[in-house]
Amino acid sequence: MDPVVAAALIGVGGSVIVAVVGFLTTRAITSETIRASNDAARREIYARFLACAQRLLIVCEAAWLSDTEGAEASVETAHAEFFEAYAAMQIVGDNTMVDRARIYTYRLWELTASLGSTSVMGRENFAAVASLIRLARQDTIDAIRAGLGVGGSVRPNEEFNPFAGTVLEEKYADGERPRPGSAA
Repeated sequence: MDPVVAAALIGVGGSVIVAVVGFLTTRAITSETIRASNDAARREIYARFLACAQRLLIVCEAAWLSDTEGAEASVETAHAEFFEAYAAMQIVGDNTMVDRARIYTYRLWELTASLGSTSVMGRENFAAVASLIRLARQDTIDAIRAGLGVGGSVRPNEEFNPFAGTVLEEKYADGERPRPGSAA
């Protein structure tokens, strides 16, 4: 074979190999970038769901303790924003996340209804429902963490004392008022 032709064939073969490797590398990088982008979007949706749920709980509690007219508008706005976030959560969450989020959602819905006349539980059970919402929140957070591969629970144990190791440790431990996260 002519040495010029052989050199040309080797050059073309090398170029093809470089092109194939380049294509495969670009495809792998693009695939990883898309996956990372999707993961980031999912985390944002989960964070929005949790933030909207917490806001709804807070405005419901404020409305329950208040007789002001603006409280009802705040509840309606928070309720609408929460259900928008819940719809997104149902789209991107796995089945376990959605199951936990559904319990959380229906408890918040009942809490909101207890401010009016459509509650199944009645206004007298507002504090108990609010307490159960906090438990559902922790269950939902645990499911989200598992779905993201983080794992483990961040639920505080019953003996948790944020003042441990300080001069206020004993005062907090001996306190008679309900702790944050207990029944309102």
